[in-house]
Amino acid sequence: MHNFLIHTSKQIAGKKIRSLRKKKKLTLQQLADMLDADRQYVSKIEKGKKNITLDHLDKIISKLESKHEDFFNWKHII
Repeated sequence: MHNFLIHTSKQIAGKKIRSLRKKKKLTLQQLADMLDADRQYVSKIEKGKKNITLDHLDKIISKLESKHEDFFNWKHII
């Protein structure tokens, strides 16, 4: 059985953001700068400890040069 049910949407989205950030070889600070956000705020998002709006998620996806359909394909991170 998959662990999908024990993860919250915040945790899954955070893992995906972290995965994309690392794939782009960006530090937390670099992504935070791109988003005009605080490094700790981005860290909390990646850890699934912060709620974000869909507008902010759109901005993150865009800054990471990803596509929505790729972002929401979560099979490989669960």
